[in-house]
Amino acid sequence: MRALLAEGDPGAPGVVILHGYGSRKDNHTDFAARLRARGVWALVPDLRGHGGTPGPMDEGMIGDVLACLDDLAHRGAGALGLRGSSMGGFLALTCAPLHADVRAVVAICPARPESLATRLGDDWPLRHPLGPSTWRRDGVARGFWHATGDEVVPWGNTYHLWSRATQPKHLRIEMGGHHRSLQHDPAIQSATEAFLLRHLAPAHTPVPDTSSGLNKSGAVL
Repeated sequence: MRALLAEGDPGAPGVVILHGYGSRKDNHTDFAARLRARGVWALVPDLRGHGGTPGPMDEGMIGDVLACLDDLAHRGAGALGLRGSSMGGFLALTCAPLHADVRAVVAICPARPESLATRLGDDWPLRHPLGPSTWRRDGVARGFWHATGDEVVPWGNTYHLWSRATQPKHLRIEMGGHHRSLQHDPAIQSATEAFLLRHLAPAHTPVPDTSSGLNKSGAVL
């Protein structure tokens, strides 16, 4: 599996950044650079069947994500997080409860298992409904971001996932936009970065909350 590693400080948090269907690691180096500037480890893989990673886009993707988390832990990262967009959001939510070191997850316009199965031409996503992975009382912080103009995944699906998730959780619905409009938006990147660091930082290290508030472009719950 091909991946980009941005090394962080010893013991600092680590985040695996997961791209969507048809994308690749190179499209998410901007967020990795933001984390590295804060001393945070970042690992951005080409998911199987994408970029430089060969193979079918099968259920092995889940094991690949867990292997990425293991790699960060082995390299000396502290608490771990996941940030995924679309298919990557589905994988982030699915994998979060499967690794003991994961303390926070960000899902941006997460794909529905049903639509992902159709897109992949394989039923394996249907074996991983997002409800059981998301509505657990496991202490993992789950942040959700979605655009109302998303033409691929209805934003109401994300609202439903958030509504039944336990604390700590966060939801931001942006007015307008489209399926890919939030991934590289500077304000959204800043907000998701702050959410991850707030929940991954040691208890004695306060991180300012820049991901809350309400403005004309979106609603925060």
